[in-house]
Amino acid sequence: MYRVAHFLSRSVFYTVSINSLCVTSQTIKMIWILTGDPPEESIQIPTVAGSQYVSGEKTKLTVAKKILGLNDGNFVITDNSGKTLFKLDHKKVMLRELTVLRDAGDSPVVSIHKKSISLHDTYEVFRGESRDGLFVVKDKNLRDKNEETYEIILDNASEPDFEVKGDFVRRNYQIIFRGSEIVAEVAKKHFSLSGLIRGGNKYGVSLNPNVDQALVAAVVVIMEAIHNKGKEDRGDKSSSDSD
Repeated sequence: MYRVAHFLSRSVFYTVSINSLCVTSQTIKMIWILTGDPPEESIQIPTVAGSQYVSGEKTKLTVAKKILGLNDGNFVITDNSGKTLFKLDHKKVMLRELTVLRDAGDSPVVSIHKKSISLHDTYEVFRGESRDGLFVVKDKNLRDKNEETYEIILDNASEPDFEVKGDFVRRNYQIIFRGSEIVAEVAKKHFSLSGLIRGGNKYGVSLNPNVDQALVAAVVVIMEAIHNKGKEDRGDKSSSDSD
């Protein structure tokens, strides 16, 4: 079977080298039949904050407030073993001023700024503490009132590469790449056992391989701020630690 497939592949290559118009869909389909299912297209997900934040494996993160009482209840994002990956120096995320997301060693990863004057609910994300723009998260509601959706527009891009869709109040949403590929899912069902043992477990984030964890962490911070702002607008005075 391998020899037949190899012969057909060489035949297709030879035909293309003479006249690409001679390659027919039937020939390609025959190769697929002999070699198995058609090859899946490799989706290249852009690295935004840096390759050091990208893993080749599926990853589960936990969003928590307290880890063994050592972080004063500040907002942290940990890996599945409970190791801190990202953190904020805030107990309640509101983004009323420039907010810096740091790594475990206190080095700035990204900074987030909410635009005060904008038709859309818009958040700008910069590299570290610089003004080097990475992406913008923008409310899509003005474009489509029937969807609860935020768009992620990378720096110098004219169209959004990612969308955030779901129920932000219940922290149950997905980050979708180019309209179809789910690259991360945020949900309460993604609890980690280590997070439960360490205490203060809030909700989980499941990431597909090759997804920039810093981008996802920044989006989680922005969605957390939207969640808290919604509670404030509704007059809910209860602590965000309880929900």
